[in-house]
Parts: sequence; structure tokens; C-alpha cells
Amino acid sequence: MAKAPEREQALAHMSRFVGGDGIELGPGHQPFPLPFRGVRVRYVDRWKPDENAGMFPELGEGVVFPTPDIIADLDDEGLTMLADESEDFVIASHVLEHLCDPIRQLVEIHRVLRPGGVALVLLPDRRMTFDRARQGTTLEHLRADHEAGMRVPDDAHLEEFLIYTEGWNAERDAATRDATFEHHRKRSFHVHCWTQEEFLPVITHSITDMGASWELIDATLLDDMPDSIEFGFVLRRALHPGKPEELVERLDQVWAAIVESRRVPEPEPESERGWRDVLNGNPVYRAIRRPFRPVKRVARAALERRVRQASHDPGEVSGP
Repeated sequence: MAKAPEREQALAHMSRFVGGDGIELGPGHQPFPLPFRGVRVRYVDRWKPDENAGMFPELGEGVVFPTPDIIADLDDEGLTMLADESEDFVIASHVLEHLCDPIRQLVEIHRVLRPGGVALVLLPDRRMTFDRARQGTTLEHLRADHEAGMRVPDDAHLEEFLIYTEGWNAERDAATRDATFEHHRKRSFHVHCWTQEEFLPVITHSITDMGASWELIDATLLDDMPDSIEFGFVLRRALHPGKPEELVERLDQVWAAIVESRRVPEPEPESERGWRDVLNGNPVYRAIRRPFRPVKRVARAALERRVRQASHDPGEVSGP
């Protein structure tokens, strides 16, 4: 995915929450930008750079993959190589959708974070990628995969992905089917997909049923950037965890506040603009709208009412 200037800026903005020693999961050829000082990151990836380049030749020559500090199959091993509360931050950018059990991985990220540690989780919005024809993965589906202990994507997941992203014909011969499935299993694919609203229950479930103590401290919404295909959450492991229901209520409140803060106001109706224009052109109103002493506030409100009532034929409005 090319990094447009707006995206670089948005990611850098998210990274202000990151400090100390931490890890990035699956950085690929575009590690998360960390422009602020005092950050030391190690990379966790499934393949070495030459293996990565051979796996994804469509990226072209000259693409550089960073050398991983830890080689691990997250589906199989999770983060078992890391001790509890050993990291100040974890970055998972466009990773969880590739995993069989994202619930397990989210809880593993929480486990290795120190109290107060931060997780940056970014995901593609299914409506903006090749997943656009797929249904969002439900929490019930994820719970079933988790309870089954899935570590390798089964044929059902692969077939669903291929049918809705590539028009897969399920009646192809067995040899073609096996070769196609193996190709996608090896390279990795979007086992699951969500919108930003559809992923929130996954975070909530990790709190209510899996013992995580997540606090939402910021988010990047789909509409924050032109031509964006992604959303993201800045999650913090609580320093002083409360009851799960209190954490969930707080998360819902913070999410609602973030969404509301990004809402673009609707244009003011023409009728409203008309009477406001009259007011703004009135010297008495200009004199009383700035000071906020009680008497002048009352006078300002009285004048506003008079002009609003006369907005259809305002004429010349004098002071009160």
C-alpha cells in the first residue's frame, strides 16, 4: 500500500503515543513510521527478507523488507516467545485480518504489554478493498474459530475468500483447487474482514470474556483521510483496571466522543443564514455580541429573537 502524505501524517500522529521498547508485528516492506525520539522497535515477521521478496514478486524489484528480530508464525505461536508485561508498545498494522484467531492475538498483545503500555491496531475497511463483496466477520464466527483452536485457515475460510474476491468457481478440479488453496495459505490472505464499527465488539469481547483491560485513547477513522481504506485504534493496557463493565462503558463513551469530534457540521439552512447576516450587519449587535456580561448577553439574545422573527421582511433593525 502506497503511503500518501496524508497517511504518513496520520500514522505519525498516532505514533506520538508510542515510547520506550516495543515490537511491530508483520511490518512487511512498510514499517510503521516512528518519527519521535525515545522509541526502540523490534520486528516480528514470519519470513526473512529474501523469502518475503520471493513471496510477493508483484511489489517489484528494489523493495526492501526489514530483517526481523524475531521470526514467528503468529497463527501457530502467537507471542509465546515474549514474557508477560515485557513491552512498552505493540504495533499491529494490517495484521489481525490475516490471522485465524484475531481474538487470541489481541489478548496476546495485551499480555505482553506493561500496564500503561500502548497497542496501535490498524485494519483495512472491508468496503474499501477487494473484500467489498464479503460480509463482515461476526463475533460469533471469531469465537467459534477461537474455541476450535484454529491455527491454519481451513478450506471453508479459503473458499469464502476466493468466491467473493476472485469469483472462484467451486467446481474446479481437485488439483487446481489444492494448488490454489496452498498458494493462498502460504502467502497469507484476509481470513477475516470488518468495518470499524464491526471490529469494536472484538475489543469489547476481549475485555468482558478474555480478561483484557483495554482503554481506548484515540482512533483513526476511515473518513479522516482522502481515499483512505483503513481505520485504527490506539489502545492502552489500563494502569488500574476496573470492572469489565466499567471498562466497556468507558470505551463506548470515548468511541462516541471521537466519532462526534470528527463529524462535519451540516451547512446552515438558507433561512438561518439570512437572519444571521442581518445581525452581523447591525452595529448594535456587533457591539454586544463579544462581551459576555449578563446584561449584554440578555440584550444580545433579545435582538437575535427580534431579527429571527422579522427574517422574512427584516427591514431596518435598530437596537433594543
